[in-house]
Amino acid sequence: MRVGVIEGFLSRRYLGFWEGFLRELGVEVLKVERQAAPLPFCRPVQELLAQVEALKEKGVDYLLLPDLQGGVESEKGGGQCPWLLDLEAALLRYFPGLPPVLKVPADLAHTLGRAAEIGQLLTQNPMLAHRALDRTRRLLLPPPPLKNPQGPGPVGVVAQPYLVEDPAFRKEVAEAFAPHGLTPYFADLPPEKLREEGARLGLGVVLPTDLELLGQSHYLDRLGRVRALAYIASYACPPIPGLMRKAARRAGKPKVFLTLGEDWNEALDTLRRAVLG
Repeated sequence: MRVGVIEGFLSRRYLGFWEGFLRELGVEVLKVERQAAPLPFCRPVQELLAQVEALKEKGVDYLLLPDLQGGVESEKGGGQCPWLLDLEAALLRYFPGLPPVLKVPADLAHTLGRAAEIGQLLTQNPMLAHRALDRTRRLLLPPPPLKNPQGPGPVGVVAQPYLVEDPAFRKEVAEAFAPHGLTPYFADLPPEKLREEGARLGLGVVLPTDLELLGQSHYLDRLGRVRALAYIASYACPPIPGLMRKAARRAGKPKVFLTLGEDWNEALDTLRRAVLG
């Protein structure tokens, strides 16, 4: 039995548990290197498509995918993006022969029941599934928060959670900010606290990832050490930049809007003058 897993799209939250649990079941877990497929999508989706294609070629029996929204549906904000609303449904448009999908909660707090179901499905042995779950229960604790870099001119970074939790994204942002004397600062609250912060803005948003994005903006705008805000979108797709602008209108600090893959120098120069004078 071979199960393919993907990195990105909140994998830092859930994948540690599922890799351990699947191996305890005697399942072979397959991962592939992250590369961007040359397709007209945002970079996270390009990387997702490349991973799925490679795993399909390796002949995996199942593909493990996260439920990013915990079953919540909406036509607002990120709900207008099929990739954020339902990865499986979006992938089926591009991979008619997609391997069977094991959809799992991105939130570990809602994982136990699904783990028991998948263990039974893959092994047809309830006792083996129960033992595997007992041995990996410790992995259900959320991962420790990523550390913020130290440096001058702290600028709060607001982005979709799947970007903020990606160390490669954080490194890219830090390297882009450094020549301008700026240092990125990422919201250091757990996801559930960010969702509470986002709900306080009263924008009628319900998707968990949207609430976390709004929560970053609200929290970082209130945080004294943060001097300005940078809203970073992975793609110039209307739903997310539009949501960011709504959040930014509630924020009082200097701000810029950036898109991955574009030139940030002019915007960061403007921000540096606002932050450092």
